[in-house]
Amino acid sequence: MASSKARSRNRPARSASSRPSARTSAAASQAVKPQADKPQAGARAGQQKRQPAGAPAVAEPVRPSGPPLWLQLVTTVLALAGLGVASYETWAHFNGSHLAACNGSGSENCTAVITSSQSMVFGVIPVAILGLVFYVFVVAIMSPWAWQIRRRWVGQLRLASMIAGMGFVMYLIYAELYQIGSWCLYCTFVHIITFILFCITVVAAALWGLGKPAKAG
Repeated sequence: MASSKARSRNRPARSASSRPSARTSAAASQAVKPQADKPQAGARAGQQKRQPAGAPAVAEPVRPSGPPLWLQLVTTVLALAGLGVASYETWAHFNGSHLAACNGSGSENCTAVITSSQSMVFGVIPVAILGLVFYVFVVAIMSPWAWQIRRRWVGQLRLASMIAGMGFVMYLIYAELYQIGSWCLYCTFVHIITFILFCITVVAAALWGLGKPAKAG
């Protein structure tokens, strides 16, 4: 009987001694958790440093859909200048073929150029008329209104017209230098304008594209 009582007395002591070990293990697990959360807290703090709270989002620069307005106006002015010279040459062709400040007898001889056989296409159509018609179209296609039409067929038409214009200019320069033997001041002015417009058109196509393709259906 005495031994059983002693055993019963020792049982609560053992259970009481086992309770602190459970508490210590729980405390140890709680102590480990903050240490595991420290890298996450550091990463969050780094993100807050990189982007302060409440700071406005920085918007990326928007790429313009076409050439700037000043470039459109430049092409319009150049096209109008070419149209003016082509109109004057056409008038001179039908009114005595005399151009102001270009009636010399040397290498610079506008009269010799615009009255030569090379000044007539197929012997029927004057080159001056072709230049006039070409620059009427160029004024329209180089206007700011036409630049705002962001359609691929408009861009292709503009580029194709300037390629064709430069090809005809190269032929006229060859005819002046090697067939006629004289050059025309007014014709050279138109050639330079055509070359500048050609360069602008090619650069615009490379930077801003030819426009959006037509929607199917």
